[in-house]
Amino acid sequence: MNKVLLIATGGTIAMRKDEAGKVVPAVSGHELLESLPELTKQAEWDICDFSNVASCNMNPAQMRNLAKIIEQRFSNDSSLRGIVITHGTDTLEETAYFLDIAIKDPRPVILTASQRDASETDSDGPRNLWSAMRIALDPRAVGRGVVIALNEEIHAARDVRKLHTNHVDAFNSGEKGALGTIDTGEVIWHRKPEQTIKLGVPEKLAKVGICKVYTGMTGSTLRAIAQEASEALVIEAFGRGNLPPQLVPEMAEMIKRGIPVVITSRCLFGRTSPIYGYPGGGADLERVGAWFSADLSTEKARLFISIALGQGMAPKTLKDILTNGAINLV
Repeated sequence: MNKVLLIATGGTIAMRKDEAGKVVPAVSGHELLESLPELTKQAEWDICDFSNVASCNMNPAQMRNLAKIIEQRFSNDSSLRGIVITHGTDTLEETAYFLDIAIKDPRPVILTASQRDASETDSDGPRNLWSAMRIALDPRAVGRGVVIALNEEIHAARDVRKLHTNHVDAFNSGEKGALGTIDTGEVIWHRKPEQTIKLGVPEKLAKVGICKVYTGMTGSTLRAIAQEASEALVIEAFGRGNLPPQLVPEMAEMIKRGIPVVITSRCLFGRTSPIYGYPGGGADLERVGAWFSADLSTEKARLFISIALGQGMAPKTLKDILTNGAINLV
């Protein structure tokens, strides 16, 4: 029988309502499978209970530990067809992207979750877990990188965003679209994902901060936020990558001190680009040495930079990768 590893990390898919009606961790990976006997008829399952926490508790160090387990299991078991990871939706896209960068084995890694807890009669968890298993067993999933399976859709880790707090169709990949769908148990692929830089599992993570700008923000505020970003700073700017002009001198000082500053956009989809030449415009930021992250989200840019700098990647190489959207640079 086909062998699949289930790694349970927690999240709403593993939660139930308590006596007060609040949703709390309650279900282990073993219990998830026991509640879905049809899954055990389709594959031989190995189970790893990594954690049982809400995904707001996840951090890059835990993501690294998760990547180490995946790397070890793939290395030690050639019969393993794929790995399914249950996770909370709050930080699902971040963990998926971290693993997409870190895991070099071409076998499928699928993250899945639910928006409705296990005590709900219409919980989306069972269907999502079923879909994830179908992808893990599909030979065409090999080499497509880490994916997310939700609401009968398959999304690339790099592209997907959570757009709604509670709808079951909360995740979307914008104009790039889903990689595929699940239709009555059949995996249907629409496109291949963009090529992802595979950096391997990092031993060290660089300290990288995030600053979300707002109208009227002062240079002193930026300076205070930047104190926590000792190795790099990601600034989530407006539109194409523009800032209040009073922030530019402070940002320029950071760059002079050798701290990379990377510009992302608060817009959910689309590319940043230094096309505006007015004070605070993208061209002004490029002039003082800021980098632009193409269409990579703020949170994912931070993770990529943290891994890359932690592994000693040269700043010029890092800049080229971010600017070119991590395409065809492997």
